Amino acid sequence: MSDHLFLIDLLILLVLALGSALLFTRIHLSPIIGYLVSGVIAGPYGLHLIKNIHEVEVIAEFGVILLLFTIGLEFSISRLLRLKYLLMAGGLSQLLLCCAAFIGLGSLFGLGIKTSIPLAMALALSSTAIVLKMLSERGEIDTLHGRMSLGILLAQDLAVVFFLVALPLLAGQDLTFSIKEIAKVALLLSGLLVFSRFLLQPILHSILKARSQELFRITILTLILLTAWLTGEVGLSLELGAFLAGLALAESPYAHQALSDILPFRDTFLAIFFVSIGMLVNLQLVSEQWPLVLAATLAVFLIKFAAAAIATTLCRFPLRIALLTGLLLFQAGEFSFVFLKGATSLGLLSSNTYQVTLAVITLTMIITPLIAGQAEKWSAGLAGLLGKPATETQPEIQEQTANLSGHVLIAGYGLSGRNVGRILRRFNIPHIYVELNADNVKKGRRDGDFIVYGDATSGDVLHELGINRARALVLSINDPAALARTIRIARQSNPELYILARTRYVAELEHLRELGADEIVPDEFEASLQLGSKLMHRFSLSEGRILHLLAELRQEHYASMVNTDTTTKGLSVLEGGRLEYQAVPDDSPYLGASLAEIDLRNQSGVTVVGIIRKERTIYSPAGSFRIEQGDTLMLLGAGDDMLQASEVLHGHPR
Repeated sequence: MSDHLFLIDLLILLVLALGSALLFTRIHLSPIIGYLVSGVIAGPYGLHLIKNIHEVEVIAEFGVILLLFTIGLEFSISRLLRLKYLLMAGGLSQLLLCCAAFIGLGSLFGLGIKTSIPLAMALALSSTAIVLKMLSERGEIDTLHGRMSLGILLAQDLAVVFFLVALPLLAGQDLTFSIKEIAKVALLLSGLLVFSRFLLQPILHSILKARSQELFRITILTLILLTAWLTGEVGLSLELGAFLAGLALAESPYAHQALSDILPFRDTFLAIFFVSIGMLVNLQLVSEQWPLVLAATLAVFLIKFAAAAIATTLCRFPLRIALLTGLLLFQAGEFSFVFLKGATSLGLLSSNTYQVTLAVITLTMIITPLIAGQAEKWSAGLAGLLGKPATETQPEIQEQTANLSGHVLIAGYGLSGRNVGRILRRFNIPHIYVELNADNVKKGRRDGDFIVYGDATSGDVLHELGINRARALVLSINDPAALARTIRIARQSNPELYILARTRYVAELEHLRELGADEIVPDEFEASLQLGSKLMHRFSLSEGRILHLLAELRQEHYASMVNTDTTTKGLSVLEGGRLEYQAVPDDSPYLGASLAEIDLRNQSGVTVVGIIRKERTIYSPAGSFRIEQGDTLMLLGAGDDMLQASEVLHGHPR
């Protein structure tokens, strides 16, 4: 009967998790918040729907174990190296600043050091799940504040491992290790290293030969649980073992498949974990001490906001990015609950302190999506009030650009920006890059480009670079909010400026057009055209038909976004017929002859609009242009005329 009761409890949990996830997703909030609210409703301090709380907590622990495994799995050495500076300088400084502030605040209010330290460790962490989900949904992972947030979050995830080891030490457990215990830990870690380097991949390879997906999943789950059990046996935490298992598999070619297979289990168990945390919130106690809860929430917000902003500034990012990062990382995280629970079970926190802190953590997570939605606007406004974004020495920039006019400003030194610059250089058009990434600025200067460190969203920076005298502005940046802000400022500064913007999504076209962009190129749409073009080439369709179709699709799609006259002008060459390529035969009698001598227009009715020679396209060639072996002609005309032109080039005119 007790088994049936537990089954009913589990069913209630899953139904509540499903319902809350659907509801909170619909109102554009994180489902994690819904899980917490569900736990509050179903727990012993709510409607008391769950009877077997201990069994629920045991199941919930699997969610934490799997979360640590996936974190270890994503901690590949290559990823750490890419973010090493942000991780070390930004992440470490954020953790140290937070811990110092929270320990000092705890001591100020009479909390003992053994209480203040675990509280500081718990509150110093931010929510990886919530922040990365928001950045991913908004396409901001590759932005400056996205990379900075990722670096800090990775540092926090790595610190979790050390915090889990330190927690029992604070409670006076295992303060002195015997030689035997040290040897067991060393033996385990050495064994895991040898196993991951020499045995793990051959084992997984042999299992995959069986072509059984179920067998692979069972193997991964066995590896996680076995490593967790072994670390528990030598006195370390189960979560540390799961992290080590993920780390062992991180550099394996099977890491992505393992992550894909584990994610459904992890997300399910984590949902139960968050519901179980919500069950621990004592609503009556919180309602009785609501002034303390609100004051503590405000203190956590201010401390974590300041710490993340200072850490970002130390990494030499401008003020706007620092403030934006602070507004994204002010909340406590998933592992804050884990530390609170662990510290309470070890007797480091009183019941009252635990309940108040639990409510504070939950509140910070609930308000995160609300504040993050306004973070860009607030950070830009605060940056304007507190000071100008960082640039190079301003007199030097003004001196270098004082005589420039009719030049092009390129915001962003990524692949798109660099390619635009290469085209401008080929045609001797003066251009200036403005970039916020210090590493990209160094690279650009090494490559001989005129590149300035600055924030393109700042009107002062654009003014120094001569925006009022510039002919065009090319925006090749990944931050949607910064893109919109730059367009608005640039249009106000120079109404005659031609603004060409690159965006990721078609949905942003209308908004950017309204702000003042003349042309918008969406990666999403252009990539789809390239995919279709490659596919049609595979089906051996003529180049002319493909180009004509692509032109029609572009005209149809951009019709409401760009000037109709401009669009028609670009497509007018196709209105008289279709465009096709025709390779000049190696035995053509017209090799060495000029276009005027061949006179394809009179002989076949087609017009030569271009010639491709050695990967170079020559448009509108003159009549004196002579044909060489290996040339390909771009012909405009009707279908029958194309056949006649081919006969002419082969020496068989009608």
